[in-house]
Amino acid sequence: MRTAIGSYRRRQFEADSADVTEQSEEEMLIASLRPELNYICSNQIRACILHMLMKNRDLGYTVRVEELSRRLGRRHSVIIYHLERLRGWRLVDVVKSVKYGDDGEKRSIWGLNLGYPNLVREVYAYMSKVFYTQKDLERMCSINRNVRVAAAK
Repeated sequence: MRTAIGSYRRRQFEADSADVTEQSEEEMLIASLRPELNYICSNQIRACILHMLMKNRDLGYTVRVEELSRRLGRRHSVIIYHLERLRGWRLVDVVKSVKYGDDGEKRSIWGLNLGYPNLVREVYAYMSKVFYTQKDLERMCSINRNVRVAAAK
């Protein structure tokens, strides 16, 4: 089941948008976010979240909050805060949420917002060009793993 969803989301992300209206809306969104690109991309946690989502192609560009928290060595609340900020810029969206309690909702799986693939690509390309190299991003996204490996030695 996970593979079918992942391959569907991957095809959706990689396919070019045929709808001119959506493309125009996306272009307007890109233009409106250009002044904020430095602010969006300069934060290491947001950069790592976007990087991990972009690299998670097999699962349809999705990742669990627990995985982000574990890999980045940050509390869930910090990860959720930055995911919500990225959601406000329409870069990510909740893929799966689980109800708990009477009116609570746990947002457990997040993914790239595939409704705006060009926006996601442009922000990621800008981040990679101006702020962080791929090597920097890989190092930042495995901080917690490096700490665990060093402690084991």
